[in-house]
Amino acid sequence: MIAIIIPIYPKHYNHIENLRNKLKSIKNCIDIYLVFSNNDDYDCFKYKDDFKKIIIDKIDPNNIITYKKFYGLKALKDNKKYSHFIVCDSEITIIRKNFNLENIINKVQKIFNNKKIFAGYVNDIKTNNLIKCTTDLFINDNDRNKLKELTLNYKLFYWWSELPVYDASHLDDFFSKIDYTIMVYNHFDHLLYLNYLMLYRNFELFNITPSLNHNWSLECYNTNNNDKLKLLQEYNYSFSWIDPYFYLTNKEFSIENGSFLIYNLDRYHLNRKQRIQLYSA
Repeated sequence: MIAIIIPIYPKHYNHIENLRNKLKSIKNCIDIYLVFSNNDDYDCFKYKDDFKKIIIDKIDPNNIITYKKFYGLKALKDNKKYSHFIVCDSEITIIRKNFNLENIINKVQKIFNNKKIFAGYVNDIKTNNLIKCTTDLFINDNDRNKLKELTLNYKLFYWWSELPVYDASHLDDFFSKIDYTIMVYNHFDHLLYLNYLMLYRNFELFNITPSLNHNWSLECYNTNNNDKLKLLQEYNYSFSWIDPYFYLTNKEFSIENGSFLIYNLDRYHLNRKQRIQLYSA
């Protein structure tokens, strides 16, 4: 079984309302846990019966988002019901046709069988420092040196190239390898886990820039170039989650390839027609 963990706060309750409305129209196949910062936030949430909850006792002000995600993972990691956790932000919606347990399990298995972490070459000081920051949290000097080498001196960027999913059986070992008590804003949760997968689970950092001519991770990647889409298929990219413009540009392709989550809904100035298409997906 797979669970979804979503940190939430009142300003983003509207995204959860949309998600709830979609889930009501299909057979919900997955447990969704909302991570609340405190009891007051939970008390003003209207849909208590529709989602499972995790309420934090005391929040870490240095990196609230990652802290809440890791708090959720630590709260559920020993629950034998779950083999994997998808951990994402609240600005998402589902693609109803593909939001079923068989498809979601197949996508998660594809990611862990493929063992590719898709990364683009980025020569930008701010981004390079962010990558370095995520490697610095590892306790072992050899781990940090190895990550510097694998990322080409912090030039390969891989944030949200794929669905942010965690294997429950890894979590005790993962948390033992990092010092998550000193997290700051630039310690992005899934980058830390992807670093762990490279170091300890034989995942490969796969540079997409030469073949796709794309200098970034696959976050917000959008193209209607069939040759590039076919290349990603050949690389066994899962297309599990996509951004709004990719869906609007490649609706049939997205559905045929099993995409089930649309993310970063807050990043774009979408017109009314586009929003209707996304919310009716």
